[in-house]
Amino acid sequence: MKKNLSIVLTSAMALSMFSSVAFGKTSSDFTDLSHLDAATKAKFDAMISVGIFDGMTESTFGLKSQMNRAQFAKVAAMILNLPINASLRVSSFTDVSTYDQANGYALPYIEALKTAGITNGVSDGAYNPAGEVTKEELATFLIRILGKDAEAGNKTLTDGSVSNWAKGYVALALNLKLLPETIGAFEGQMPATRELLVTGAYEAKQQYIPGKIALVSAQTIGASKVKVWFNQTVDKTKATLTLSKGTLNVPVTVTWSDDGKWATLLTSSPISEGEYTAAISGLDASTVSRNEVYFRAQAEQVTEINFVNPEETIANSSAATIRVKAMNQYGETASLGTSGFTAIVAGSAPADFKKDEWGNLVIIANVKDANTSQMNDYLPVTVYVNNSKLTAARSFKVGNAPVLSFIEPNKITYSNMKTRLIDVGDKASISLKLFDQYGNPIIKRQFDQNEVTSKSLTPIVSPENPNLEIVKAGTSLGTADLFDENGNARFEVRLTAKPLNDSTHKITIYSEASHATVSVDVN
Repeated sequence: MKKNLSIVLTSAMALSMFSSVAFGKTSSDFTDLSHLDAATKAKFDAMISVGIFDGMTESTFGLKSQMNRAQFAKVAAMILNLPINASLRVSSFTDVSTYDQANGYALPYIEALKTAGITNGVSDGAYNPAGEVTKEELATFLIRILGKDAEAGNKTLTDGSVSNWAKGYVALALNLKLLPETIGAFEGQMPATRELLVTGAYEAKQQYIPGKIALVSAQTIGASKVKVWFNQTVDKTKATLTLSKGTLNVPVTVTWSDDGKWATLLTSSPISEGEYTAAISGLDASTVSRNEVYFRAQAEQVTEINFVNPEETIANSSAATIRVKAMNQYGETASLGTSGFTAIVAGSAPADFKKDEWGNLVIIANVKDANTSQMNDYLPVTVYVNNSKLTAARSFKVGNAPVLSFIEPNKITYSNMKTRLIDVGDKASISLKLFDQYGNPIIKRQFDQNEVTSKSLTPIVSPENPNLEIVKAGTSLGTADLFDENGNARFEVRLTAKPLNDSTHKITIYSEASHATVSVDVN
């Protein structure tokens, strides 16, 4: 379905919301319903009495009034029996507010639809509560209540007034008498009336088979993540979830929620633009009313880029580090590689441009070659997304030469693939993050250029253990010893004799201005 109002609904939760309840108003309270026959009045009573529908005024129902997206949100949320947080006062949509006298009442219902993955709004963070709901959207909703997507896919319709994506749904809705037959064109893109919604929802209820599992909806929630919802708890030990794009299977890793009502599908690479199908199998077919759902995925887009250096001063270095974080439309660090960006430092390409392990864009700037003077000049840096107008620019003050001022242990890796040293020759590699006086990373190239020295780094073992050896340290420590083949700083500790007892040792790495401590277990 290609509409922004994603009516990806099913109604295995809907039955209880249709039963008549002897309280509240009835059709007899509204003057414009007085002409209806008894059978039709009964349908209206079933919807009005439980509060799914209100009148436009105390005495007027608004039979022929157009239904807007705010009204639809309330009806859909109540029919699906979604949890409603009536205390909500702030919406995640920019155009939904409790101060909106006409549509503010719908805020909790709109948020319930979003939480359930039923709608993401229209565009740019807006929901458009005053917007219309069309007849073909209503037909789609009713068919999906019955879990008959696949059957709708086999239907055809020659009516040119119905959008191509909706023709199967409209054809089946008419065949099942969910909507009244029309003389001439169906006019699918015309606004649906409140009368159509009431009678159509009632008719769908009559054909609904309760108790079956249905795949409610699916949507992308990350560059490589799809979330799927079910109307009730699914047996996770039997169910298999798959994702496909046309005839192409998309391999996924599935993570289920604790209650078995939703799952996350993680793909190995970013999801591309296009139409997808999420499907469930492995369950008894007689217990499932809807086993697949269709959705459209948007390709990952960079929506924000920001410099993330802790200060606006960088060291006067041949390899100063400038970091940039690019975010996508899901609020994640963008997966796009450096080939999708261009970086300019003082009018030229940087000395290096790469991504770090956290997904940040890393610019290595040769400040010394930029003809700048310490503590006086500024270095202009610009990063922009290729084929986009998105740009970030900042001028960094040129500081003093880099000084190793802060050490942060990153992680410990044991050569025996365990979590402690056990046998003679076992080594623990302690990876380090090194920072200068401005909080920016110090890298191997700065050591190679003798801007920073490794000889001031001294590790101490506490308590002392003659069988626990620092591989190299102090004045014997060279740059090649401090950094691995990937340019990552680390120290190594080696076990030289079999220990008599279990013990834990603290390894403290000292520099002239900082120190860091980690624990290494010996068994």
